[in-house]
Amino acid sequence: MVFFTCNICGESVKKPSVEKHYQTRCRGKTKNVSCMDCLKDFYDEEYVAHTKCISEAQKYSNQNFVPKEPKNKNAQKQESWMDIIRAILDSKEYELTASVRSAFQRLQSVDNVPRKKAKFENFVGNCMRMPRQQATQVWDILEKELNKMKEAKQAQLEAAKAVKVAEAAQEEQEQEVPPKKKSKLENGAAKAAEPAAEPAAAAVAEETGEFDWAAQLLKLVSKQPDGIFLEKLRKKLLKKYTKHLAVTELSEKQAKKFDKRFDKQLKKSDALQLEGDLVKPV
Repeated sequence: MVFFTCNICGESVKKPSVEKHYQTRCRGKTKNVSCMDCLKDFYDEEYVAHTKCISEAQKYSNQNFVPKEPKNKNAQKQESWMDIIRAILDSKEYELTASVRSAFQRLQSVDNVPRKKAKFENFVGNCMRMPRQQATQVWDILEKELNKMKEAKQAQLEAAKAVKVAEAAQEEQEQEVPPKKKSKLENGAAKAAEPAAEPAAAAVAEETGEFDWAAQLLKLVSKQPDGIFLEKLRKKLLKKYTKHLAVTELSEKQAKKFDKRFDKQLKKSDALQLEGDLVKPV
């Protein structure tokens, strides 16, 4: 649960109670609160997107702190539910009316939103005074986005499986080809050509998959707890990847492979999240 301090009266307020606070005690004032954990200030409706904050361990640790995965599975499911709500608000596909958009924005500030239709409609009707017709409309949009995300995840899993099958088949084929015994003349020519063999060595390093994409991404993003711009992160990782291949510049094929792998790793990472153009640790 995120707690805020009202910068007008100094009272500490739970996130779901911010709206009520500015309708009662600080009525007529412009919303101006700060998070009690990270001390960041929020104005107007900015606080709505602040769904969770840093832990005490992260707050008082050094900049290389890597947060542990949460053990509470229910909290993980709820955060995934919040991701769906944020995705709908950011999408242009749904063409939300002003009232429906307002309903989704209010949902962002509520903890433990039910994930079943009947319970959801009862919850928003009783706790948010949302009309039944609007509650059904909001649920239908949520369900559509959820199904779309499930289909995208399934497609990613199938693609990853196909890549593994292809790699296994290629490895099996390579093992079946007996190594060719080189003559003394060939060995001498090979030794003479060793200084010019850097591109071949890079190709071998690239195919072995020794570059730890997930760890390198997390390491770069963890140094910026407030987030790092997507393109800046791409450039930093590209520099590390180029150094790993022991080349000064990637070939066109290698660059395309890097971009494809970068996007894939970022999407499937459970430890990172993309908010607009910013990449942040979860």
